[in-house]
Amino acid sequence: MYIKFPVGVNELHNVEIDYDMFNSKVYIYVDGVLKETIVLSGRPKEIKFQVGESEKHDVYILVRGKTIPVTTVYVDNNLLGTFR
Repeated sequence: MYIKFPVGVNELHNVEIDYDMFNSKVYIYVDGVLKETIVLSGRPKEIKFQVGESEKHDVYILVRGKTIPVTTVYVDNNLLGTFR
């Protein structure tokens, strides 16, 4: 699973979510820089962070599942999507 989406209007940032099935890890990048690493354990994991300097946006990511992650992404409390 690989998800990439833009965040922002005037101050544009890219958020990427990459799943490594061999290590059961999910990596979250902001503008190409590693922000968070999640080890899938079967328990839901919540990640919340802000993106931007002058134009701030709240990003909320929920990762569920152990073998195949189900990832739900919200930007500024608006559902971006649920991905497998």
